[in-house]
Amino acid sequence: MAALYSLHGSRPAPLPFRITLPDGFTRTDPDTFTEDEIVAAGFMGPFTEPTYDPATERLDWVDGAYAVSALPPPPAQPRWVDFFAMLMADASVNALLGALLQAAPAVYGGLVVGLQKASEGDTLVFLNSWHAAQGMGLVSDELIATMQHLAALHDLPQLFIDQLQPQ
Repeated sequence: MAALYSLHGSRPAPLPFRITLPDGFTRTDPDTFTEDEIVAAGFMGPFTEPTYDPATERLDWVDGAYAVSALPPPPAQPRWVDFFAMLMADASVNALLGALLQAAPAVYGGLVVGLQKASEGDTLVFLNSWHAAQGMGLVSDELIATMQHLAALHDLPQLFIDQLQPQ
């Protein structure tokens, strides 16, 4: 492996083919650079990457030194189906759906279909229907809080959770 050098504190890399010296002259062919020329061109090193396991660790360059740290856990995957099942068991959601079925069947259908589409990554139909129900005065602040709480419990995207608020 080629020796690694840091230019002005950046993450170490192999020397470039051409370096510029303080007097404006350039040198080519890293195999012929002297240590004095390398330093004069603004490089520090050589550095050696420490051994680490890329499957469980990451290698960072922090304040002029390598740092090995554990990879963060992968983000939780949204559990839309479980969220939908929890909603169907919630009395306040069922009260909303019942009111919508009577007052606005199209909005009711939009919520039901929208939940299915949301589980496939498309939240637009659900949110449009949800906001229509809010506009009709059928969605209480308590129901919004319940929906946001359940959505967070099921690792749904924060943008979706935020959009449950009235627009």
